Amino acid sequence: MDVEQFKNNIEATFNDVSSRYDQNKFFAISASRMAELVPFTESMDVLDVSTGTGAVAIEVARKYRHARVEGIDLSPGMLKQATIKAQVEGLDNIKFEQCDVEAMPYDEGVFDVVTCGYALFFYPDMEASYRAICKTLKPGGSFVFSSFTNAAFNPFAEAFLKRLEQDYKIEAPSRLRERLKTSEQIKQLAGSGGHPRVEVEHYPIRYSISVNEWWSLLNNAGYKSLLDQLSHEQLLLFKQAHLAEIESGSDNGVIALNADTLFGIVNV
Repeated sequence: MDVEQFKNNIEATFNDVSSRYDQNKFFAISASRMAELVPFTESMDVLDVSTGTGAVAIEVARKYRHARVEGIDLSPGMLKQATIKAQVEGLDNIKFEQCDVEAMPYDEGVFDVVTCGYALFFYPDMEASYRAICKTLKPGGSFVFSSFTNAAFNPFAEAFLKRLEQDYKIEAPSRLRERLKTSEQIKQLAGSGGHPRVEVEHYPIRYSISVNEWWSLLNNAGYKSLLDQLSHEQLLLFKQAHLAEIESGSDNGVIALNADTLFGIVNV
C-alpha cells in the first residue's frame, strides 16, 4: 500500500467512526491528563495535531481560556464532531481546520505548545513528521504527545489480531503494532529530532467493560480499518468466534480494559 492510499484509508476509517469515537472513555481520560501536562505561559498559541474529535484541544481551551488553540486533522468527519463539541461548550478560543500533518502551512516558531494524542505512530514517516512538528514551536516551546504501552488492550487486542491473521490473512501494518510502545522508543524519536532530553510519563488507564463494549471499541477506533477488509459474511463469523474467545476469559461477560498510556514531553 502506497502512502496516499494509506492516508485515504485512514481518512475513510476515521470519517466512519467519528460519530462513535467518543464512546471510548480512555480518550477523554488521556486528554484530561495531557492538558495537565501542558505548561502554562502568559501568551499561549497551541496547536493540536491530529486532533480527532478535539478531546485534547478542547481540554486545553477549557483549562486555559486565554490560550489560542487550533486543532488540525485529516478527517473532516472527526473535525465536524470537534467543532460541534466546542460550540456546545461555548469555547471561543479554539478553531479546527482540515490539514495533513505532512503539509502543514505554518511558519517555524509560531506555537508555544503542540499536542498530539495517539497519532504519531500512524504517520508514514514518523521521524520526519516529528521534526516538522517541532519546527513550528517557538524556542523554549513544548511538544506533548501520547502513545499506548505494549500492555494496552492486551491480551484482547493480540487475540483479535492473531485471529484476523490466521483465519483471514489480514495483518495490521507492523509500524502501527510496534511504534512508540516503550519509553526507550519515545526517547529515540526525540533524539532523532535533536532532543536528547525528554520526559516520559507512564499513566495507567484501567476500567472494566463488557464483552459487547469491547466489540464496540474495535468498531469505534482505528481497528475498524482491519474489520472493513472482511466481507459481511466473514465479519459475522469473525465476530462470533472472537467474542466467544473473549467471553471465555471474562468474568461473567466483563473484562478489565488496560489503556495504559505513555506521555512524551519535549522542550525545544
